[in-house]
Amino acid sequence: MPVIRRLRARLTADGGDRGAVALTVGLLLGSGVLLGMAALVVDVGNLYVERGQLQNGADAAAARVGQTCATSLADCSAPAVTGLQDVADRYADENANDGAAAATVCGRGGDLPACPPWQDRLTDCVGPPPQFGGYVEVHTSTLGDDGSTVLPPVFAQAVVGGYQGAQVGACSRVAWGSPTGATTLAMTISACDWNRYTGNGKAFPSAEWSFPVYDEKTSTTCAPASGGGGGPGGFRFLEDADDDCLVTSLLGKDRKVYTGASWPVNCKGRTLADLVAAKRPVLVPVFGAISGGGGSAEYIVSGFAAFVVTGWHLPGLDVPSAERSTCDDGEQVCVYGYFTQTVVPGGGAIGGPDLGARVVAPIG
Repeated sequence: MPVIRRLRARLTADGGDRGAVALTVGLLLGSGVLLGMAALVVDVGNLYVERGQLQNGADAAAARVGQTCATSLADCSAPAVTGLQDVADRYADENANDGAAAATVCGRGGDLPACPPWQDRLTDCVGPPPQFGGYVEVHTSTLGDDGSTVLPPVFAQAVVGGYQGAQVGACSRVAWGSPTGATTLAMTISACDWNRYTGNGKAFPSAEWSFPVYDEKTSTTCAPASGGGGGPGGFRFLEDADDDCLVTSLLGKDRKVYTGASWPVNCKGRTLADLVAAKRPVLVPVFGAISGGGGSAEYIVSGFAAFVVTGWHLPGLDVPSAERSTCDDGEQVCVYGYFTQTVVPGGGAIGGPDLGARVVAPIG
């Protein structure tokens, strides 16, 4: 008998629990608590996911458009701006799970349309745009099959009467300009040469030329030399190169150089020869003045240029250029190459003089 009473009590208790649970669920459903929780989890979650996709699309599109404008303002001017809008649309669509998103391009530079005033809204870029220099903004938003830019609700409409959804958007801003510091080839070239061969920045790419070892005993000004065409110029290898023959330089800072025609011990002949085979622009610091002389000379970085190495004529390394096999003016040591315009990978601080090398950096 005690066993039967205990079983009966347990069954009665279980039935009571089931009834309590059913009653609680009914109360929660009737009061809308569960629907509210579903709206909070599902609808708000959808908003975050959608905004993440839109932000990815805006970031990718802004970086691509910024690189285009930084490389050539002609590609950032009418009628090319229409093509930039198509690029932004494509990047926005490709980063959306449903393959559809709206995008608009604006900024300053070329013929980019002006951006609306910054209002510090959630859909605006972070912070106001820069006061000077080129920049681009890409604004992205939801795009439905019916052309609407509102993300429709799943559960929230059942809780909040008349709620039709939320507008979701994102913004990305990048700026472009010349760097104030960069990782460069461990070689510097005179500003006289840059001015002479680019026509003071008007001719890119410049003509291919040979650059002798810079003579510190000559004047550092760019007065016309005998025969015309510019003043004293040349190149020097920099100290402190890494295994890839690269150094890090800052605008306005002094750099020590190797004397004579020697090159840094970490610069391998194969590495230098590979630069010729690659035919890709490399960054070189440009010096406008020197301090000291001989083994204590320091070269002051006045900017950064994009330079294509086409050949070397160095002690122990002879890689002829396709156009030239001997140095000009009877020199025994020289580097062949020309200046061009390019976008420097990796970004960086902006604010240096425009010598053809530019960086693209996210700023909002």
